Amino acid sequence: MWNPAFIRRNHIVEAVLDAAVTRQDFAPFEELLEVLSRPYEDRPGYERYAAQPAHEERVQQTFCGT
Repeated sequence: MWNPAFIRRNHIVEAVLDAAVTRQDFAPFEELLEVLSRPYEDRPGYERYAAQPAHEERVQQTFCGT
C-alpha cells in the first residue's frame, strides 16, 4: 500500500479554521478539502500541504483531548 502524499496537519487545519472564524474566508477550507479528497495523487502546486510546519506554526495544544 502506498503512503498518502497529503495528510491532515494540525498547523494547516489551525490556519484554515482561523481564516473561517476571523475573516469568514472559506476558500482555504475548500482548498484543503480538495487536496485531502485525493490524498494519494501527486498534485503539483499543493506541496505546502505536505510540508512539515515551521517552528512558529507548530500547534502546541489541541482541543479534542489528544
